[in-house]
Formats: sequence, C-alpha cells, structure tokens
Amino acid sequence: MAFADYYGRLFEGVDEVIVGELERVSVCRSLEPHGYLFDQYSQARGVYVLEQGVIMIERSSAAGRRQILGFSYPGDFVGLTHDGSFEYSVRSLTQALVREFPIAVFRRLSDASPQLKANVNRIGGSVLAHAIDQVFALGQKRAHERVCYLLAEIRRRGVGPDENTVELAMTRQDIADYLGLTMETVSRAMRRLSDDGIIDMPGPQTVNLIEPAAVLRLGSVKGD
Repeated sequence: MAFADYYGRLFEGVDEVIVGELERVSVCRSLEPHGYLFDQYSQARGVYVLEQGVIMIERSSAAGRRQILGFSYPGDFVGLTHDGSFEYSVRSLTQALVREFPIAVFRRLSDASPQLKANVNRIGGSVLAHAIDQVFALGQKRAHERVCYLLAEIRRRGVGPDENTVELAMTRQDIADYLGLTMETVSRAMRRLSDDGIIDMPGPQTVNLIEPAAVLRLGSVKGD
C-alpha cells in the first residue's frame, strides 16, 4: 500500500511532493499495550496518525479524576495543539503502530499546502462535532443508551470481523470513564441490552449486535 493510502483524510488531494517530504521526515513508533504515546502537559514535538491498533485519549484532573475523551482507530489523526503542550494523554489499548511527523515540519508544510491545511481543519471540525455528540450523550441519555452510543461509534469504524460484531479493546472502567458512568452501571446496562435481546456477549470483549437498528436508534444523537 502506498504511503498516502494510509492517510486518506489527511492527504486527500495533497501534492505528491508535500506527501513525499512528510514521508521522509516521519518515524514509525511501536507501542506496547497500555504504553503512552505522550503524557498530559508534555511538550508537543509531533503530530501522529495511527496505523494499527487502538489508542485512547484521556485527561486527568488535579484531583486525579479521569475522563476518557475518545478512542482512536487506524487512520485517525491526533496531536495538534495550540499552545505547545498537550492538554491530554494518549495511551495504547492494544499493540499499536503510530506514524509521527515532527510538528515544526508539519506546520511548515501545512502553510505551504492549502489542501493539507484544509484537510487538517476538516479533521479538526470532525473532532469538535464528535465532542459535541459526546456531551449530548452524557447529558441526555440513560445508561443503556450511552452504551449503545459507544457501540454504534465502534460499529461505524468497521473494525470488527463483520458489521454487527463489535470488539471492545477497552475495559469496563475505560467505558465508564468515557460515558460518565460507574463500572457497575456499565455492566448493568449491558445486561439490560442483553436481556432485551438487543445484543449478545459471547465473550467479555465481544458484542454481537442482534438488533443493530435498535442499537443505532438508542445510541443516536441526531434528531433526538
């Protein structure tokens, strides 16, 4: 697969010379499960595209409370910051490969390429839209509906063995910290969905969507 093919959203329509220069300066980093790509408040030295695996974006308060901001899958782009340091941490949930681009070079080439800058802005807009959806789900949905919101998100990424099988790379505590619930409430919500015949769980990390339309309806944040 060509280098640019890994990063369709980021490099779509970008001149081959710009893409080639980014390829030359990039470094591929391997992360072990639970390893950190970077820590909260660390100096921003690069921007990153996930090639393989699943990573988690998290933020901690001064009191030690954690909020999971999102889960990223191959092709996702993370690491742009406005003040020179990261306001969140990124940790791998599985074995992962991440492509790192030096931030100074990336910014210079973005300034030289209107298309690359437009792609970055579009990705940033998608991140903002996702954050708004997440806030809506946390504020308006009941526990089992929040779980469906997450299941629908993962299904949309198409990372399971088929479109109605969701593989959970994250723990129940990770899910709880993403959905603003307790771990016990997440487990009860999953049991409810199973008892209602909406999902089936043949294993602790595998969810079969028996009624995918119901999952999408319960998890929807559009037009609720």
